[in-house]
Amino acid sequence: MHCLPDANCVVNLKAISKVELHCHLDGILDPRMAWDLHRDDPTFPILPEELEKAYPITNPQNFFAWWNFIKPIKGELTFFYPILGKYIEQQKAQKVLYAEIMISVGELPCDRFEAVEKMMGFRSWVNQQEAGDIQIEFLVAIGRQRSPENVEELAECILALHEAKLIVGVALAGPEIGYPVKPFCRTFARFHEAGLGIEIHAGEWCGPESVRDALEYGYPDRIGHGVSLFQDAKLIDLFLERQIHIEFCLTSNLKTGSISRLEEHPIRKARDLGLNFSVNTDDPGPFECSLESEYELLTSVFGFAESDLQRICCNSLGARFNPNLRIGNMPNVKVQQH
Repeated sequence: MHCLPDANCVVNLKAISKVELHCHLDGILDPRMAWDLHRDDPTFPILPEELEKAYPITNPQNFFAWWNFIKPIKGELTFFYPILGKYIEQQKAQKVLYAEIMISVGELPCDRFEAVEKMMGFRSWVNQQEAGDIQIEFLVAIGRQRSPENVEELAECILALHEAKLIVGVALAGPEIGYPVKPFCRTFARFHEAGLGIEIHAGEWCGPESVRDALEYGYPDRIGHGVSLFQDAKLIDLFLERQIHIEFCLTSNLKTGSISRLEEHPIRKARDLGLNFSVNTDDPGPFECSLESEYELLTSVFGFAESDLQRICCNSLGARFNPNLRIGNMPNVKVQQH
């Protein structure tokens, strides 16, 4: 039996282990964090009072405008050290055991040797922040707006980072309309052959044809968002048959217009059908959400029971891109094979 939203069923969300698979490094900063960072370092390039002008985020236009406010830190990984440090503290407090973070390829040097050197320093610092309480892994995120030729050039750097065991996967993100996956097929075939985990954002702002495009040409292990795939019964059957993992992002989908009402989100249908999915924050900075607040929506809006949340954690861990777990309090779950 599943608890209904109005049933007398209380779930202790703080006690439930959680996993985050879909979070962008450059989408973590929010005004409260910016104020904390400015108190620690008054030279931090983003003024909190300026960032506050970007809120509230209520539609796609607000969301796209938000990125203009963080331009001062874009393109320089150094500025993300304190941001990620605050994020890791927050995740530990929410009992998040494992998280995969997407680093925009634009935050890394173009030269592969320099990129490896910078990421080695970043990785070493993150290991210290983990302190045995959480495991953080990284993906490189590529924007769909880039040309196929540019993405092929970037592949050398991405493959070098993977060979150095600094990243576990690659993601394709950004606007779907006018930017299909097909032109990147050759490069993503290289990623697949090299053993990188592959995540593709699809079915967020386009119909199910976008998800089919991703499946046919992108070799994805996971689909980010995937809201529109539920418009196609055959596609649902395919996801069930292959147990392709879907990274759901509830608040994100509402605030960027993928759904018009939270209650319209297909996550309850995904649960009832037995699909493989996780729940994630996407960009917790602009969306003012956390993994705990997303789980609260699952119980209060969609009637998920504690057993549902535990299953989500297990499915999320099973879909992770690093088969090796470094901390001892993880559930015993095998990783999906790429």
